[in-house]
Amino acid sequence: MAPTTVQAAEAYFRNEPAPYGCVADPEREVFEQYGVARRPLSLGQRPGLFIIDRNGVVRFAHVGRQQWNIPSMDQVMEVCRALRCCPDGSSGQG
Repeated sequence: MAPTTVQAAEAYFRNEPAPYGCVADPEREVFEQYGVARRPLSLGQRPGLFIIDRNGVVRFAHVGRQQWNIPSMDQVMEVCRALRCCPDGSSGQG
């Protein structure tokens, strides 16, 4: 999720491609539903990363305490591979 407009998210992912989807959430409705709150002392929106399977089951959840507290791409892809999120078990890149 990105607390931004669809246009801003599209522009970001054109420059920073990712092997997974992202949802623009300018009103922060999904952030609120998943308990990823905004906090003034954490400089705004806290980061949240969730891996949700095709059946809507949350398979991985991470809510950071500060903006920079996010899992690395390697960690995320390790979870995806373990869950076989990519059809061939790869990282989904290439």
